[in-house]
Amino acid sequence: MKILVPVDFSDITNVVLRVVKNIAQAHKGEVVLFHAVSPAIYIPYPESLTVDVIDIKVLQEIEEKKRREAEEKLRGLTEFLKPVPSKTLVEVGDPRDLILEAEERENPDLVIIGSHKKGLVEKILIGSTAEKVVKHSVKPVLVIKGSEPTFGKKVLIAYDFSKTAEKTVEFALKFLKPFKVRVEILHIEEPIELPIVEKIGEALYDRYREEKKKYLDKLKERFSLEGFDVSASFLSEKDPAQAIVEHIKEDSDIELLVMGSRGLSGLKRILLGSTSTEVFKKVDIPILIYKEGRE
Repeated sequence: MKILVPVDFSDITNVVLRVVKNIAQAHKGEVVLFHAVSPAIYIPYPESLTVDVIDIKVLQEIEEKKRREAEEKLRGLTEFLKPVPSKTLVEVGDPRDLILEAEERENPDLVIIGSHKKGLVEKILIGSTAEKVVKHSVKPVLVIKGSEPTFGKKVLIAYDFSKTAEKTVEFALKFLKPFKVRVEILHIEEPIELPIVEKIGEALYDRYREEKKKYLDKLKERFSLEGFDVSASFLSEKDPAQAIVEHIKEDSDIELLVMGSRGLSGLKRILLGSTSTEVFKKVDIPILIYKEGRE
């Protein structure tokens, strides 16, 4: 497993690195540590002062110094990761764009990134780097937020019977295989308007729901055969995003949420919204979002 890890040397970096090392060792993986250096800001002098060329040179020297310092810090992190094989990348620019470009070049199996709690003004001005990566990545993304997953408690897998959800389950089976975790599969049945139920008939609708529950039992069996302690929950007449958030708040044993995202393009995301994006903003535990490219 190849893991891309964007780091910003903030307080959450140590937590992220512990999680990365745990996962990489369990999967015999390799790690790519990435850091984006903020570009030096150029402010031109008044026309009466002609020292712009000197300023540009100074800015270049500042950026080069920042790059060298970042490379030195990353080398220290590679020492921590040993014996996991790792390499480092440092680039100058907006991390939200450069992370996605690095993902395209490196083609990792997983991206692991930390998420910071930001104030309202900061969110409005620059948004969240982790949120942009989650929205635009075409690879599975594990966001470390709120707490550090030990991979020894319970993992919640949100399942909605879509093709993406099925691929999410397949990924989760492989990803969680090395860890001794309990698994709960959760499906939330969205409210259906009464005219629709009347049109298809209550008996047929009830049968449809029972078939879903039977399939959840089959999913449980798949995990059970792989050695997992597994359960399944079926919640009715709920908003999926809000129900997932509430379910996590009610069960303190849940230390990781796994869910799929269809990778909708910009217009579709605006029109349809995204359950995964809404949940990402509201939950306060690590979340693994499976992505399958851009639709």
